[in-house]
Amino acid sequence: MEFRNKEFDGPYEVSEVQIEIEGQILRGILYFPAEKYKKPYPVVVHFHGFPQLFTLTEIVRKYEYLLILGYSLIVFNFRGYRFSEGKISIQSQVSDAFKIIEFVEIMTKNDIFDIKDVNILGYDFGAYIALILCSKIHIINKLLLISPILDLKKHVYGDEFSKVLSYINRFLPGNLNGIQNINDFIDLTKNELKINDFQIKNFIKNLKYRKLKIITGENDKITPLSEVKGIISKIKNKIELFVIENMDHDCVNEDELETLKREILSYFSIK
Repeated sequence: MEFRNKEFDGPYEVSEVQIEIEGQILRGILYFPAEKYKKPYPVVVHFHGFPQLFTLTEIVRKYEYLLILGYSLIVFNFRGYRFSEGKISIQSQVSDAFKIIEFVEIMTKNDIFDIKDVNILGYDFGAYIALILCSKIHIINKLLLISPILDLKKHVYGDEFSKVLSYINRFLPGNLNGIQNINDFIDLTKNELKINDFQIKNFIKNLKYRKLKIITGENDKITPLSEVKGIISKIKNKIELFVIENMDHDCVNEDELETLKREILSYFSIK
């Protein structure tokens, strides 16, 4: 299987990804490692966070060292975010996650990707979606969660959630589709959280992967370290937890970025 009309970004072949889901288009990009690496490639699928401020190419540049390491990299917008069609919801994002993995599986059958080396990097709310997915499928080799959102119910029922949505509507117009009526969106999300499969207390018991690593900030105010430790204590399989000193939810200085890069490289370098 070869892509026609090949395009390159520096040494990396790049292809547009478009997947139709329920009549709506999910959009992403797929980067292949340099030509010195041979197929089938290991692959990392990136699950972005909320509200996803960066362009897809910015995300690729952020994790370019994975391409240098020999991995393919898939980055995309869940439906309702930026250039993907549809409206944001937990259900739509879970459906999108399944479709992305189906796409990866097709690529493995065509010897583009290595079926034994399919990995996910989930950031923020993308980590929550990745966990739901990994409670349903068996294909994931390594799961890496960075500054994960874990107690989603706490956030949705909290007073700050509507303020965050108001801020996005006012200062990031068009970045998210489906949150314009804030009360309706909050009600929708609360109803979705009544679904057993979307409750972390349920899906955390059924995770399937070969390895899991969580990287979080010592001073994360969105998902405090105590919350991370409390939830992962309920996971049966072994977990590697790495805490970046003094870091909040996001990296804000070069030292934190270098530490994060080192830990990601260390994790994905180990076969």
